[in-house]
Amino acid sequence: MIEYKGQLNLGNQALGTEPTITANESLRTCDTKALAREIAHASHDLIPEQVAAMVLENFCKAAAEKMAEGFAIQLNNGQDVAIRIYPDIHVKGGNINLARAKELDPTVTELTAENAGDLIDKAGGVTCRVRATCMQKFTDLLDKEEYQVKRIGIETKAFVERVNSDGDDTQQGGGGKSDSQGGDLEPEG
Repeated sequence: MIEYKGQLNLGNQALGTEPTITANESLRTCDTKALAREIAHASHDLIPEQVAAMVLENFCKAAAEKMAEGFAIQLNNGQDVAIRIYPDIHVKGGNINLARAKELDPTVTELTAENAGDLIDKAGGVTCRVRATCMQKFTDLLDKEEYQVKRIGIETKAFVERVNSDGDDTQQGGGGKSDSQGGDLEPEG
């Protein structure tokens, strides 16, 4: 059973957003021991629970070592790629357009293959973070499980009003929640 909460977002005046209704999953976390037990069960005990747990506990370190060598990690279901984990690279501070290029180097008049590398360097280089992408085949696999969903409540996010004081735009409004019966719950922090 996959649980979710409906959410009524009453809008944000400064952003010009109207009220919307969304749905967000409300999940528990499966720990390594529980997943190892499921792997042992799925393999008909060919993979002992302790071995599965040891593999899972060492997976992230091993994957990070391979990514540091320039590899993407693919987790398959049979021949189908379900999850792809990879080092994701971006220019520090965001992409460089002509305006940013001129800030980095006032002599730049256009973006070219010749000045691109120098501009990346002047921007401070690149950042690298780990990214994981779930492929459609993983969703297909979940769908085969014939799961059920259950709504466990409705939350309300208060309307955020724009407040003008001395020409300063600041936002004011609650981040409170209410339960499905309309009663107030604790405000979000």
